[in-house]
Amino acid sequence: MAQKVLSWMCAAALSGAAVACGGSSKSGSMFQSGSTGSSGTYGGSTGSSGAAGAHSGGDGGGGTTGALMSGSSGGGSVECEACESPSTCDASTPTTVSGVVYDPAGANPLYNITVYVPNDILPKFTKGASCAACATLYPDRIFSSTVTDATGHFSLTAPAGTDVPLVVQTGKWRRAFDLPTVNPCVDNPQGDQTIKLPSKASEGDLPDIGISTGGADSLECLPLRIGVDASEYAPGASAAGHIHIFSGYLGATTSPAGPASTDALWDSTADLLQNDELLLSCESRTPPINVDNQNSMVAYTSAGGRVFASHYEYGWFITGPFGADNLAMWTPGSQQLDDTMSFPANVVTTLPNGMPFPEGVALQAWLGTVNALTNGQLPIWFARHNADVSAANTVSQPWLSLDPSVTMAPNATEYFTFDTPVGADAGSTCGRVAYSDLHVAGGPGSTEEPNVAPDYPMGGATTVPAGCAMRALTPQEKALEFIFFDLASCLLPVGSTPIPPPPK
Repeated sequence: MAQKVLSWMCAAALSGAAVACGGSSKSGSMFQSGSTGSSGTYGGSTGSSGAAGAHSGGDGGGGTTGALMSGSSGGGSVECEACESPSTCDASTPTTVSGVVYDPAGANPLYNITVYVPNDILPKFTKGASCAACATLYPDRIFSSTVTDATGHFSLTAPAGTDVPLVVQTGKWRRAFDLPTVNPCVDNPQGDQTIKLPSKASEGDLPDIGISTGGADSLECLPLRIGVDASEYAPGASAAGHIHIFSGYLGATTSPAGPASTDALWDSTADLLQNDELLLSCESRTPPINVDNQNSMVAYTSAGGRVFASHYEYGWFITGPFGADNLAMWTPGSQQLDDTMSFPANVVTTLPNGMPFPEGVALQAWLGTVNALTNGQLPIWFARHNADVSAANTVSQPWLSLDPSVTMAPNATEYFTFDTPVGADAGSTCGRVAYSDLHVAGGPGSTEEPNVAPDYPMGGATTVPAGCAMRALTPQEKALEFIFFDLASCLLPVGSTPIPPPPK
């Protein structure tokens, strides 16, 4: 018997408390599971008196779906007007939908983004990091699914008809689209730059990202350049928004000012766990941390937290509990090479055992797709040499290393990751840490990189996001964008290739 697919064409009734389609019934809204009568918040305004929220259309070829939710005062019943009938297509001419998934800015296509046609309610996400199985991030039933390749392209089977739902998702980044018409027995390509991850909460779901600022890097500006809306920036964890700013040494802050990282971010495991992902900017010194802070960071990452740490943030890993894990051969200090020039870096495409490193292979191909390579290599500015990862560092995987021709630091590791809990079997790991031995943007006021506008011009106010330079990503920032979304995704054990959630 053919599967049936929920249609976004729904009518609201003022009695009952179920969402039904094809004989199934669930409480809550079509977008978010929840208790009867709860207000939904996905992609539109809160419903009232049991009425369904309206669609917000017009995002390119297939408008972004608005909220269909049970109202705050009566539950409400939302029923499908039509469900999919059995396919009459020949096997050689299936009904498909294809396209390219882009970052929120619509600038760069993205790798390993799950694309699917849901056949059930989209689950509501819980706030903050957890070790919940990846399956809990997806609906109970899925008609078809796939993942994007290194060019951002996808193609999947779909039901023919009107108002067909399509969802793009990686981790807690999620956006639903309403395809007005899917013609049977042919491919239905979507317009270029119409399928994008959300830039703000009104367009879909975003993870909670905590950013500790610092005076030697400006990681806090990266989400803005990737396309996250300025309205998502917030001081600390309690304010509305998904980009939570904490002030590090000499770093930027919000207006009004956000709390200090030492007081409200890494002061406790509980505060860390409010964030799905952390970006730790270089403070031009090792962070002022103690072993209790380090133990909290271990607990956070072991519970599913994801971390990107820049340069002097090696302080988390060189001593304390992480320091005993043989992550790399560390050389403390500034270890600056030469900030007035760039150095060629190679993408690592093999594992220490000589087998292919699929994510590295994808990174190499993706950097080519987004025009970040010069003669097949990534030009890196603001390189440092604090970490060397070799086959002896069995828990770490290098992603980028300087070319052997860089005489000051041949083969120096510039990006590497390790999964947590450190040393656990691949099926038992839950979090991931990425260490970067370079300054992605050079730091507030940096003018060394030619033709690149600096964040927070020298002598200006260091207020985020207002002080960030709104420009295209540099090649090394593009490499970080790849790592940024890799950290957000369901954890893929090193050496594996992405697989979508199976139709069910």
